[in-house]
Amino acid sequence: MGGLFVYATFFLALLFLFPIFLYVDSFVDVGENRAWFSVRFYRKFKLIGGYGELDKEGILIHVSKKKAFFLPYREIADTRKKFEIAKGFQLYTFRQTVETGGAEQPYALLLAAFALAVSGAAFSVLQRDKPFLTLKNNTLLGAKPCLKLTTRSVFVFNGLTLAVAISKKILEAFLQWIQRRSIRSSKRQRSS
Repeated sequence: MGGLFVYATFFLALLFLFPIFLYVDSFVDVGENRAWFSVRFYRKFKLIGGYGELDKEGILIHVSKKKAFFLPYREIADTRKKFEIAKGFQLYTFRQTVETGGAEQPYALLLAAFALAVSGAAFSVLQRDKPFLTLKNNTLLGAKPCLKLTTRSVFVFNGLTLAVAISKKILEAFLQWIQRRSIRSSKRQRSS
């Protein structure tokens, strides 16, 4: 019986400390006004995927043929607070490819050079703060006019980080439920 406890404790500790890799791939085509995305564990297990498009009043995100979400522009600042759960996730790899058209036009060359310069400056700051981070940047020039961006971000975290983040969200939801319930009961007492 003692051996089973030792093995269970070892595997649980291994599960909490073993690194988990989350791959976020995206492709943005400005000409089509769409951005495709995919989120996967270990590049194999798909969590979510779909595409988004800009509308006059917000962003429409399609995750399947029958399911879509609408995010109004005025609520985008508030949604950032909902992703505080990702604070324990460390960016491990970031790759981007910018594709511009009009290879024979001077504006395309300037746009490609500008994209390389901006990403090079940003990457040097990120590399200074996180030396383990792998960053790659490419720029492609095509014959037809276009503006496309392809990215791959790899985040690493462990089971303990995920358990703490989920526990925090559950606790926040529980506290909000208690707060709503106490507000309702105080309104009932005042009306009585």
